[in-house]
Amino acid sequence: MRPAATVLLTVLAAAPLASAQAQAAPSPAAAVTRLFSGPVQPAWLALSFLAALPTEALQTALDGLTDQLGAFVRAEERGETLVAVFERGDLTVLSTLDDQGRFTALRFAPLVATATGAGSPREILTRIFGGPFDASLFAPSFLAAVPEAQLRALLADVRAQFGALRDVQISAQIAGLIFERGQLNVTQFALDDQGRVTALILTSPPAQLASLDEARAAFAALPGQVSLLVQEVGAPAPAAALNVTRPLAVGSTFKLAILADLQAQVSAGQKQWTDEVTLTDADRSLPSGTLQDAPTGSRYTLRDLAARMIAQSDNTATDLLLGVVGRAGVEARFGQQPLPSTREVFALKNPANAALLAEYRAAVLSVPARRAVLERARVAPLPAASAFAGGGTLARDAEWFATPATLCRLMAGVAGLKETQLNPGVADPSKFRSVSYKGGSEPGVLNLTTQVTTLTGRTYCVSATWNAPRPLQEDAFFGLYGATLNLLK
Repeated sequence: MRPAATVLLTVLAAAPLASAQAQAAPSPAAAVTRLFSGPVQPAWLALSFLAALPTEALQTALDGLTDQLGAFVRAEERGETLVAVFERGDLTVLSTLDDQGRFTALRFAPLVATATGAGSPREILTRIFGGPFDASLFAPSFLAAVPEAQLRALLADVRAQFGALRDVQISAQIAGLIFERGQLNVTQFALDDQGRVTALILTSPPAQLASLDEARAAFAALPGQVSLLVQEVGAPAPAAALNVTRPLAVGSTFKLAILADLQAQVSAGQKQWTDEVTLTDADRSLPSGTLQDAPTGSRYTLRDLAARMIAQSDNTATDLLLGVVGRAGVEARFGQQPLPSTREVFALKNPANAALLAEYRAAVLSVPARRAVLERARVAPLPAASAFAGGGTLARDAEWFATPATLCRLMAGVAGLKETQLNPGVADPSKFRSVSYKGGSEPGVLNLTTQVTTLTGRTYCVSATWNAPRPLQEDAFFGLYGATLNLLK
């Protein structure tokens, strides 16, 4: 129910970036500033951009960036790099404008500043990972989120595992920390106006795999239950398969079934993308997403809700759409009866509703009995966010279960919708003609499902799921999954 690729910043790509520089009026910085002043206007976007990404979908994605990084502050040029500055971090802006100053392409990427010398990111990272612990390097807001004792322990763990720091290599979008026994990448790094760290995210470098057989073996070596399917569209047999017949918990990836049923109803003329839904207090779920905090009575089009459900994995948007399309069609597409809403799942996971969960478990062989439990869960108290703070798994049997073949079938039906192309997940969009993605996770549950068309015109689906009774090493899974995607040509 939490987006699986939370370590990745959303990339917005309406079209390949042009190699030639467009004559822009207004300037790129002014165009980006106008974009975030919102709401987005069609006149700011070229027709080719609008054909790929409607204004509502772009507005939803931009709202997701500000939800993550805080309010937009300004756009500024740093050498040849255009940077969007937010309250809690910066992003590189890669864009092209036509001769009327309209966007023809737009992409945001993480930024790591390249300055050197005293107070530079390179010098600060060297002091953090190569010198004695110094709490003064971190802003109070950072230390409030990661207390000093915890930070000391984390840095000590890094040194124990990787050894002494040998070098810090800075590029425009990433910093590599080179240790005696390995490397870590800094994929998000921000300083306040006093040069103190306000954001710092570390990830392992992408895994390197030589073949799909090697990828299958690497996934099989993970503890717990793991499934993997690499299937070329139209091919008689999978390119790689691991435990593909057993349904596993897949978290928010079940939302593909809601999108598929919504698309079918629109195609049949039963619904229109412009139909509106009103938010009531009874509709509110828990994050991920932002609609749970929206004012009662707010109205949203089905297209807006679909973009939020897929790109941001908004749970309240999901439940609103499930109410619109009805459960029967979604259950038939997904293959699970009864299929709970996100709010109902959260209620079942609430430790205060232990008796309700016990009834749900006892009714495992009776669909009508489980439906009755879910009807009560729909109005039962939701847990506090602190219930998930420890990272432990909570009632993994209150979930959505599917095989990778089911998820690839669902993805194939909706991959042409732009809602599935707003967030590429782990895939690098520059390596493919198109990327459609949905993932899902909670403690002990992780799924990534992506359909890509390669630069040579071949279309694949890659779906991987990992379940275990303990928090998962998500970075390792992301690395294996990304390396698997990189094998597709």
